[in-house]
Amino acid sequence: MKKTLLLLMSLSLFACSSTPPKLDANEEFERLYVALGMEEILSSFGGEINISPEKLFSEMLSDLPENQKRIFIESMSSKIMTDPINVNAAKVVFRTKLLSLLTAEELKIAADFYSSNVGLKAHRAIIEAEVAVSESLD
Repeated sequence: MKKTLLLLMSLSLFACSSTPPKLDANEEFERLYVALGMEEILSSFGGEINISPEKLFSEMLSDLPENQKRIFIESMSSKIMTDPINVNAAKVVFRTKLLSLLTAEELKIAADFYSSNVGLKAHRAIIEAEVAVSESLD
C-alpha cells in the first residue's frame, strides 16, 4: 500500500512539474495585434500612408545587412511594393519589427496586458497623448 501511495504521489508530482508548452511568437503577435486594435488604427489612415513601401521596409529592416534587406524587400509582392502602403503591408512591417524586438514570452505578456480593460485604457491614453504632443509641435 505504501509503495502504491508513493508511486501515485510521484506520478502526480511528475505531472505537475512538466514543462509548459512552448510559446509561438507568431500566435502571440496575432493576439497582441488584435488586442491593440492595429487593424482599425492602420485602416484609419484611409489605406494610404504617404511614404514609399520600399523606404518604409528599408527603415524597418535597418538592422539587417544590406543584402538580406534587399532579398526581403524583393520577396514582397510587387503589388505591395507599387501600391500605397496598405494594411497588410503595414502589418508585415509591424510583425517583423516586433518579432525582432520581443520574445514570444514578452509578446504573450503584452497581449495579455493589452487584452485587459486596463491595457486597453492605457493604449488609448498613450495614443491620445502622442496625438496631443504631435499637435502641440505642429
